[in-house]
Amino acid sequence: MTHDNSQTVIGKSVTIKGEIHGSEPLIIEGTVEGRVQIETSVMIRDSGLVKADLDAANLNIAGGVVGNISVKEKVEIVNGGYVVGDIRAPRVVINDGASVKGHIEMEVDPDKAQARRHQNGHASSTSPAASEEQKKPGSLGGLLGRKA
Repeated sequence: MTHDNSQTVIGKSVTIKGEIHGSEPLIIEGTVEGRVQIETSVMIRDSGLVKADLDAANLNIAGGVVGNISVKEKVEIVNGGYVVGDIRAPRVVINDGASVKGHIEMEVDPDKAQARRHQNGHASSTSPAASEEQKKPGSLGGLLGRKA
């Protein structure tokens, strides 16, 4: 029998060395060294420290991560949270007071970005030709190759 609201909490005084794999939400208040792979969400509280590569669907960081992060949906680093390592996710939120030392790679789909702009009332006034130029890799929105 499974419970929909089940989650695992690693307490403040707990240190885990090794790999953690699972499908239910994980809350880390202590220390984890090794590798973390969770199919759902991971929350690292302000007392939590993860010295590991971390894979999850969603990640909220109020403590620290020293390692590379790969997330399917969204990473949010709140005030006081920090990351030393690379982040790969479609959405990354770095709040005021949070810090990151590493590279951030976000998957960018120009069509989805344009749809979001239209949805938020920021429709582009560019011509169809300019729009096609913006989609070209390395064009920086059509700015490269344009004479001043």
